Amino acid sequence: MKRHIKFAFIVCAAAVFSLSGARGETFQVQVGAGGLKFTPASITINSGDTIQWVWAASGHSSTSGTPGHPDGMWDSGILNLGATFSHTFTTAGTFSYFCTPHGLCCGMVGTVIVNDLIDTVTITRAQYTIARSQLLVQATDSDPTATLTVSVTSTGQVLGTMINQGGGSYSFKKAVTPNPRQITVTSDKGGSATARVRAR
Repeated sequence: MKRHIKFAFIVCAAAVFSLSGARGETFQVQVGAGGLKFTPASITINSGDTIQWVWAASGHSSTSGTPGHPDGMWDSGILNLGATFSHTFTTAGTFSYFCTPHGLCCGMVGTVIVNDLIDTVTITRAQYTIARSQLLVQATDSDPTATLTVSVTSTGQVLGTMINQGGGSYSFKKAVTPNPRQITVTSDKGGSATARVRAR
């Protein structure tokens, strides 16, 4: 039985680490392939991802902003066939860009839509010890840098912040009266989970 539990823990830990390792993907956009355009013209990514523009024709740029109104976030300068330029997006939002020589005249524009990447919270233990009026909560998060907060689901009362034990593992122990019966763990990254509290 202990072997099975250990194996399940290893599999779960591997899944958590693979999720956190999956962040920061790179997506390519072709510049000038088949004419005065970016391909794809609009792309949706997550916060932390990178766009790599690849020049399929010469004499183009990738410049943030709108034609005639660069906003200074990035500018590749005018590059030629075979060149690449990358930019990593760390905040959510919609970002417009254009080709400096062909934005105004020919409508060579593009858009990057960046979504917030929400983490995954999993409550692995929620236990209330009646004799000590003590609540014990253990949880994992796909983002090991997250801050997790425990609250009573029915009232929204915040009980406190969980201790980050490293590697995506968190714990919380506090004297609470009465037994909250159901708790919610919320992350500052956007994820949350709810679990019934087992009394003993």
